[in-house]
Amino acid sequence: MSIDPGQAQQVLRVALVTPLVYGAAVWMAVPLPFVAAMLFATFTLKMPAPPPFAVVIVLGLLLAVLPLAFAGIAGVLSQYPYLMVGFVSLVLFHAFRLQSVPRTAPVGVLLQTFAIMLPMATGESEQVGGALSAAFALNGVLAVAGLYLAFALFPAVRVAARAAPPPPPGDALERTRNGAVAALVILPAFTLLLTFNLTSAMRVLFTIAIVLVSLNRRDARETGAESVLSAILAGAVAMAFSVLYTFWPQPGAALLAMAFLGLLVVPRAFSGRHQGAVALAIPLVWVLLGTAEGSTLSKTLDWCLYSILGVLYAVWARALILAILGWRSLPQPALARLR
Repeated sequence: MSIDPGQAQQVLRVALVTPLVYGAAVWMAVPLPFVAAMLFATFTLKMPAPPPFAVVIVLGLLLAVLPLAFAGIAGVLSQYPYLMVGFVSLVLFHAFRLQSVPRTAPVGVLLQTFAIMLPMATGESEQVGGALSAAFALNGVLAVAGLYLAFALFPAVRVAARAAPPPPPGDALERTRNGAVAALVILPAFTLLLTFNLTSAMRVLFTIAIVLVSLNRRDARETGAESVLSAILAGAVAMAFSVLYTFWPQPGAALLAMAFLGLLVVPRAFSGRHQGAVALAIPLVWVLLGTAEGSTLSKTLDWCLYSILGVLYAVWARALILAILGWRSLPQPALARLR
């Protein structure tokens, strides 16, 4: 396994600075500190170079304002379930469209995350929804601030020979169609979980969203296996951390243990056969550590089950909708000409 100097710096940023961001959130007594680490790892895995200052400001404002706005709207619409579902479907539609373009993908991920989590939390309790939105806002700002620290400690390295750039995204009509199909697929699952208040099964929705975004570019079998494997890898790393922490239960030792595990795992997110699954697993590790109140093993088993259910539903429901619309038998170029 070999990575270029630019990717080596990126590995160090993800592996070493993510625990520092988490430690800073804990030291500042920010609620749900694992969210800061999760967001920071997600951003840094996709940023080989420092973003422009204007982009960082916009991203920080979105992270601070979007959760509060979502919580406020969800609180108003919680008394009107049909309006709530309609609002979430529109947000998810735009989130899927934004994720089809690399430059706007982070904003799409944020919209998708807030649209799934905050309405369900607000449906459980308006106080819980408000507290969760404020926690997301604080952790988001801290994650963006961590970007400056990461690139200051490990600057980006310019490499003359780079891989070919990814192919340009499809046209606007194709992105709109894919976004509409994805929103139609995820909407029944969201409505079911919202109706029965199954907040513990939100992993199903996130898995469905990940699979739907990937199915527009890759094979269904590869995408499904990658989603399930990411949960298994994340669970293995979380359990390894739990074992290390048992022998040395100190805050500083916990950060060192996560940095050590990060140096072992993060390089495989940039090269190797399962790099996609490893990249998905890295933010998931922090979610598992932050939400596993008891055994990380039981939490990992739950998440693996939710991932399998999400993969099966996303693939089946998408194929059904395409068949109903008459698009299933058409090759991709023919789909692109439907305008």
